[in-house]
Amino acid sequence: MALCPTIVRATPAIPELDFAGTLIALGSDVEGFVVGNKVFGAVLVGPHIKMGVGTLAEYVVVEAATVARVPVGLGEREAAGLPVAACTALVLVEAAGLKEGDRVAVNGASGGVGTFVVQMVREKVGKSGRIVGICSARNADLVKELGADEVIDYTAHVPVHQYLATHYSNSPFTAFIDSFGVADLYAHCAPCLAPGKPFVTVGVANAQNTYPSILYALYAMMWNSLWPTVLGGGSRKYVSVRAFVESGTLTRVRDLVEEGKLKVVVDGAWEMERALEAYERMLSHRACGKIIIKIQDF
Repeated sequence: MALCPTIVRATPAIPELDFAGTLIALGSDVEGFVVGNKVFGAVLVGPHIKMGVGTLAEYVVVEAATVARVPVGLGEREAAGLPVAACTALVLVEAAGLKEGDRVAVNGASGGVGTFVVQMVREKVGKSGRIVGICSARNADLVKELGADEVIDYTAHVPVHQYLATHYSNSPFTAFIDSFGVADLYAHCAPCLAPGKPFVTVGVANAQNTYPSILYALYAMMWNSLWPTVLGGGSRKYVSVRAFVESGTLTRVRDLVEEGKLKVVVDGAWEMERALEAYERMLSHRACGKIIIKIQDF
């Protein structure tokens, strides 16, 4: 919500989009659910912005098209961490057009979206493929457990794009997935990303939630997407994706979990009264996986 200027969003507003919980009531035309079902899903972005509807609350009213039943055997914390992050990861991986044997770099590999991306990429590229995850050294073991063959510590190689250019120019990646949104990586990806191959990203992350920072992010995405190479634009295909959480995508995510192909990494869970501590953890950029706020028992 903080990324959206106050002139176009409702104030005051309830934050957050994701949730997992128990159905206590249904609309008259809702099918496929019964009261008492454990579900996970998200609030639509439109109502979130225009009406201030969010999920950091005891009760939430949502469209039936944006929920699905919780995967069998999955706990409440893990279920709450699935919706937006896992759906975003699914869109990122599909946009990369991966096949068995591909070489893929994943930036932000230990984050909420990145932990899902690494697992999904491994499923796509198979044992013959190679995944290089980019994250801090403290999370390297986890990222390897999720499927990465190699991990680059971005804190030890600054700027990391120089390290990538030096060490991967002879065997460039067939796809680069940026699950965090680092503009410099695309600007300098040509030496390590094969010609004609995609740089797939969630966009450009804002260093600060200020209007100039937001405007810069929008400008950078438009430049990368539209400006031709001959006029100074990037020389690799730039693909910026947006995930829309809907029942079909949630069902695909649920299937992956139930098939044992996807697990949820939870950095920690905080009670409602400690929600500010959870946000502090998020803003520290040191979280590994998802940050969960527990409103009440499932």
